[in-house]
Amino acid sequence: MKYTSRIYLGIVFAILYIPILTLILFSFNASESTAVFTGFSLKWYRDLFANPDAFTALRNTLVLAILSALLATVIGTLAAEGIYKIRNKYIKTAITSVTNVPMMNPDIVTGMSMMLFFAAVMAIFKIADYNEIGFAAMLIAHTTFCLPYVILSVLPRINELGDSLSEAAQDLGCTPLSAFLRVKLPNILPSVLSGAVMAFTLSLDDFVISYFIAPPNFQTLPLLIYSMTKKKVKPDMYALSTIIVVTIFILLLISNLKSDKKDAGRKKKRIAAIATAAVAVIAVVAIIFASFAGSGIVASNSDTVTLNVYNWGEYMADGSDSEYGNVNAMFEEYYYEKYGKRIVINYSTYATNEDLFSKLNNSAVSYDIVIPSDYMIEKLIEEDLLLSFDVEADIPNYVNIDDAFKNTYYDKDNVYSVPYTYGMMGIIYNKEMVDETDLEELSWGILWNEKYAGKILQFNNPRDAFATAMYWKGLDVNSTDPEVWDEALSLLVDQKPLLQGYVNDEIFDKMTSGSAAIAPYFVGDYITMAETEGAPDLGFYYPKEGVNYFIDAMCIPKSSKNPEAAKEYINFMLSEAAAVENAMYIGYASPNKLVSENEDYIDYMGEFAIDLLYDTMPDDVNKAYNEVYGTTCYKNFTPDIQTRVNTLWENLKITDSTEIWIHIVSVLIVVSVAGLAIYKTYIEKKRSRDYRMRDKEKKNAKSTVASDKALNNP
Repeated sequence: MKYTSRIYLGIVFAILYIPILTLILFSFNASESTAVFTGFSLKWYRDLFANPDAFTALRNTLVLAILSALLATVIGTLAAEGIYKIRNKYIKTAITSVTNVPMMNPDIVTGMSMMLFFAAVMAIFKIADYNEIGFAAMLIAHTTFCLPYVILSVLPRINELGDSLSEAAQDLGCTPLSAFLRVKLPNILPSVLSGAVMAFTLSLDDFVISYFIAPPNFQTLPLLIYSMTKKKVKPDMYALSTIIVVTIFILLLISNLKSDKKDAGRKKKRIAAIATAAVAVIAVVAIIFASFAGSGIVASNSDTVTLNVYNWGEYMADGSDSEYGNVNAMFEEYYYEKYGKRIVINYSTYATNEDLFSKLNNSAVSYDIVIPSDYMIEKLIEEDLLLSFDVEADIPNYVNIDDAFKNTYYDKDNVYSVPYTYGMMGIIYNKEMVDETDLEELSWGILWNEKYAGKILQFNNPRDAFATAMYWKGLDVNSTDPEVWDEALSLLVDQKPLLQGYVNDEIFDKMTSGSAAIAPYFVGDYITMAETEGAPDLGFYYPKEGVNYFIDAMCIPKSSKNPEAAKEYINFMLSEAAAVENAMYIGYASPNKLVSENEDYIDYMGEFAIDLLYDTMPDDVNKAYNEVYGTTCYKNFTPDIQTRVNTLWENLKITDSTEIWIHIVSVLIVVSVAGLAIYKTYIEKKRSRDYRMRDKEKKNAKSTVASDKALNNP
């Protein structure tokens, strides 16, 4: 049984730590491959320290984690002492329960509630710009969800220590505060430090709450990495992750070191720990002031204009790839040359149109530029969330937009949007894993083919996922009939056991690494995937039953603080230099004639890509429904259908389609663990009982010997 326990523990550790060790290994890989280790190199560590965005995000993350950990530690320690002092057990239980709510709450619920809270704060105090309170909001949010962990670490130690030492100190002349600081605090210091380390690591790791709360001018490391997932996460992020993992590992080791109570130097160690903490606080303050000065957390110069841009992930050339320029940096330079003012672009990303709508509709965050899809633009207009403007007068470069993309169904008068890119949905497949005859015979139906079970991906958003089923069976993707959507749901339920997973931006890594065989996605992303170094031979086709045709366009929200600068930004994005750079980088078709007629662009993309992007597209989005590959554009749902689709999607995601063998294995594991625990408990009790019996027998024997001696020696 001893060896069985060790084997089981080894398996658990292997599952937990092999992925981390793999990440660490490939951070030293000489190439970008995540499958083959080609040689040892420190290249990605050098690239990391040359990456200003990564360094800024790391600095922001550390500043936030250190400050929130310090606040949570101080408040949590005092709260633990206060809870201990409460004598009414009902009040004490109630407060403890409330304190634990942030720990038990799902992160997404905490994030949403915090977002709504800060929106209310802005309305009450008439704060115009969320950037003014954004960092404070992040700090409050992180401190809030870290607090319960500090209390949970400190309170048991306070309960164990009791009041005797503090009372003795007060009897000797200490005030209650002095007794706490000089007597109790040194005794609970190891628990306090453990809580501080726990709070630091939780804040460092947080993504979900930060995603809802973060202002545009403050990006943490998890948010930066998330924005990269539309395309391949670069290995310099592996290097950064390795540094963080090693740092956290060292901190956890330190927090778990327990001093020997018999050690004569225990008091000196405590004094040294307090001194170290004081030095750390001073260092943190210095870091904070240095960081604030360079990261936009403090007020910027009055001559500086700030523009908040909210876009899809990897949907604009940002200079991260040396082959392409940074169009935001190009615009900053252009703006300074034209107006003599410095402009700063705060650029952040989202994964779905629905994420964008949630931020604009519910959040205190304001954006100056957003780039949603056609049907979402229609919805934003209906919700009165977009600013109308004279596109032709305010955007001189609008003349470069092809007439086919003007007066669209979602913006008939051209007053809310300027087209950015367009494209169509199709199916990406691995030529080495998929029989191409199946594509011809099954078309959309290949996503339901059991032959490829476990290798199929599906969209992780309701609009596109339902569309794949509806196109397959000839259903209207804009139907207002609830029964049509119920039928589509049944198809997706049938498909679920065959899926490897639901994905959005994660599709890039899964297809380029060869871990999946088939995925519905968009043609522009396929072109980027196919050109990725080390990717398998990928193919793409438009299913014959019909596909989605979409346009993404640049819009200005009503909440914009700098609409005039936003118009200048849109105008710059339609210039040849910026538009061609973007089109080459993101791989989607451009409605800009300066791009589609540019010879360098055409040569760069190649004949096959140009055919997929342009030659197979309908000539006019407003007239070509069902003419080219059965193309249709999504329309905005009515409120009733929107509610129904959301409900059906939630039902789909919670429907249990797990194979029976997984349930069997899970039950066996649970039974084995429970059996092992019961067996060990039984053995320990038996040993304890045997020990007590032997001890009793020894005592009886000694007593008998003593009695015999007494009788023999009266």
